[in-house]
Amino acid sequence: MHKKPEKTNWGSTFTGPLSKGCRQCISGEKLVVLVSTECSSNCFYCPLSNERKEANTSFANERPFTNVADLLVEALHMKAKGASMTGGDPLEVHSFNKTLSYCKALKEQFSSDFHIHAYTRGKDLNKELLTRITPFLDEIRFHAINFKKDFPIIQLTTEFDIDVGIEIPVIPTKGINYYKKLIQEFESIIPQNDHFYFINLNELEISETNYRNILSHKLEIDDINLSAVKDSSNLAIKIVEWATQNTGIPVHYCALATKDNVQLPNRLFRIAMNTKLPSDVVVEEGTDRGLLIRGVIKGSGYDLEEVKQFLVFEADVPAYLVHIDYQNNRLLTNAALLEEISENIIAKFPKMQLGMAEEYPSYDNLQTTFIPFN
Repeated sequence: MHKKPEKTNWGSTFTGPLSKGCRQCISGEKLVVLVSTECSSNCFYCPLSNERKEANTSFANERPFTNVADLLVEALHMKAKGASMTGGDPLEVHSFNKTLSYCKALKEQFSSDFHIHAYTRGKDLNKELLTRITPFLDEIRFHAINFKKDFPIIQLTTEFDIDVGIEIPVIPTKGINYYKKLIQEFESIIPQNDHFYFINLNELEISETNYRNILSHKLEIDDINLSAVKDSSNLAIKIVEWATQNTGIPVHYCALATKDNVQLPNRLFRIAMNTKLPSDVVVEEGTDRGLLIRGVIKGSGYDLEEVKQFLVFEADVPAYLVHIDYQNNRLLTNAALLEEISENIIAKFPKMQLGMAEEYPSYDNLQTTFIPFN
């Protein structure tokens, strides 16, 4: 009945099968939709950035949006096979209708096979709201932190046509018995049906917005991974090992390395391959997988169209390798080619800055590296 924990080469450990949402997420196939930053739980370890909290809008991956059309554009850009509804709490009353409209639109655009999961504390959920949302959701993941308050709504959700999981961070100071009890309580309410029930344990993350709270709760920063809480990973692995011998529920420990070194690069690579310019080179391996290597020409005082004409007609650069990026007021071309002709361009346009950039293939074109040629 029980399997030994399986360990991946990126740091995660699990027993039993992974949920479909997890499999798609690890493969980079999930569109990440931050519906709203509003949440009434006020967890001390919430890692959400101040930029997102202050933006007061929804995000599809890194794209801010206020209308469903932009949400669908981002999904098309990455050829997403599913989406995760996050927050804040996307199923609290303040966000519920938004979440419902996004789920409906995605299902209508991509068919019922488009897999959608949502995270929630479940504080506002009831039979009426579950009846409205579950036809457009495939999986609900509960952030269960209070057995007495949270388990009644989790049990009610198991009566609906949907997969149900519990997803929580592993807080070392809680100790293993807390998590054993949670798993046992969950197993006791699982009905005998064809739906999938699971537990996800996340390594506790430290961010610029939560680190003071983390330290005030007598937790320490990990000696090796400064983005993680010390001993969170060790405790999570012990929980999974215990689960293999004491429960039939699939338990998955998701390390921060899984998100940072596997899930995100896979998602970026998927976006890059669907949106790259002819002049771009895509990094295919390693933790930088999915980054775009591109030649950049930028600077004020010149008409970008004039610079483009010079590249095409005087520097003999093929027109399809020259792109004006109006959003960021710059010109993009192949990095290796740009380095070869950089002296000619600088002689003609001495105030322009030329260089090679590594960038995310995301809406915000986050630049990680810039190496100047002049």
